[in-house]
Amino acid sequence: MSGPIVVKIGGAPGVDLENVCDDVAELVRQGERVIVVNGGSDAGERLLKLYSIERPEVTTPTGNVVRLTNAATLRILMMAWVGEVNKRIVLALGERGISGLGLCGADGRVLIARRRPPLKINDNGRVRIDREHLAGEITSVNTGLLEVLLERGHVPVLCPPAVTEDGVLVNADADQVAASIATALRARAFVMLSNVPGLLENPNEPLTLVRRSDDVEGCMQLAAGRMRYKLDAARKALQGGVPSVYVSSSRVPRPVFVALTEESGTKFTLPRKDTANAGT
Repeated sequence: MSGPIVVKIGGAPGVDLENVCDDVAELVRQGERVIVVNGGSDAGERLLKLYSIERPEVTTPTGNVVRLTNAATLRILMMAWVGEVNKRIVLALGERGISGLGLCGADGRVLIARRRPPLKINDNGRVRIDREHLAGEITSVNTGLLEVLLERGHVPVLCPPAVTEDGVLVNADADQVAASIATALRARAFVMLSNVPGLLENPNEPLTLVRRSDDVEGCMQLAAGRMRYKLDAARKALQGGVPSVYVSSSRVPRPVFVALTEESGTKFTLPRKDTANAGT
């Protein structure tokens, strides 16, 4: 049996969730096994604002900008990721006759993460340590649980947070979550859909779309903002054995299908081995 298709639905403003669910439902009716991963950045920010909770940005000594996640912000973000966006997808699939089953990383311990060490912060020229930051990187995926759900005709719909071995909930980047799942399940394709058409040579000019690349590392110089996270997730999935990764828009007609057929978005692969010179 071929591997599943992993579809990551971005959480930025303007993402067309209903449009993507149309395609997921059609893929399932065609006999494909599909796993959906959702983000929820826009929903999370709106809910934090509603509760008048700020999520500060800090700079590390190396110059990286990090948004802090402490226990209070994570509780609010979970309400958005798990309680709002994830269930919207489950309901949308149900309306289309498809059984979606929503999970965060703690459910069935489906996403195990290693908590990142205390964060070093550049505070007006002085370095201080933040020990409250709850962030982690995925170390294992409960593939047995996901395989059972797929075999029984369900569409698993997953989202952060993940959980550590000792039971602590941690924020994990949703693109990285999707890449980890795609790698663990040997997905035949990994599709990331957001509010942008794909990787652009000029972020302000849609006509500069990169249609295909076997050099995801080299493309990093073209990426900015969230696109860098997507390329990093693409690199992880490709190096983990996923043959093709697609970054495309959720707002075009039939977004998953046109990404898979390369009519829309950017397709990433690993460089082909030069079989002609093999053994020389």
